[in-house]
Amino acid sequence: MKTLNIAHRGFTRKFPDNTLEAFSAAIKLGANGIECDVHETSDNHFIIFHDNDIEGKRIAEMSLANVQQVRIRGQYRIPTLEETLELCHGHVLLNLELKLVYSLDRLLETVRAVMTPDELLLSSFQSALITKLADLAPDIRRGILTSFPAKDALKLMSLTRAQVMLPMFGSTTMGLVDKLHNRDLSLIVWNCNTPEDIRTALTWDVDGIISDNPDSFLLELPKQK
Repeated sequence: MKTLNIAHRGFTRKFPDNTLEAFSAAIKLGANGIECDVHETSDNHFIIFHDNDIEGKRIAEMSLANVQQVRIRGQYRIPTLEETLELCHGHVLLNLELKLVYSLDRLLETVRAVMTPDELLLSSFQSALITKLADLAPDIRRGILTSFPAKDALKLMSLTRAQVMLPMFGSTTMGLVDKLHNRDLSLIVWNCNTPEDIRTALTWDVDGIISDNPDSFLLELPKQK
């Protein structure tokens, strides 16, 4: 089984996270996937940004035009979902973490216009949102994010109808990986950044590693053979 090397918000060694430049750098590096965050603006457009606020103003209260006037570090634009899809299509798996998103039908229409289902993973900490996606887009892989150990991982997967669990590395065990794999479910860890953590996750045969250091993944992978 191949473990996917997923760049957390792109390759951010030189560029701000969640920018087209960081995404391009991850693709050039040879990452298998890119994880990024999606928000919906007040006029129902989708942008790529992590926090709920931009320069002290809530994204949900900003128009797309407002957002596009912002420059990160004085020079980098906040990308739209469409720009990100176009950049990643045909190159990498795109893991879209859905933050404050309300127009799911519109979002699905947007992603389907550019990418095929096998190029996508839609994830969220919001169980109800993942469950709703199971009805709206059963052909697109869905993942439930967790920060703490799930009391009953299989029950959580069943309730949300997710196919992928995305736990924080620190709350993951090889036993959890095996338990999910035995039910034909997948596991992708996040916050897995040090060479030691990446090495451990690889020995567990996780399905993917979301890391701030996808270059470290490339250095550790040959050591597993």
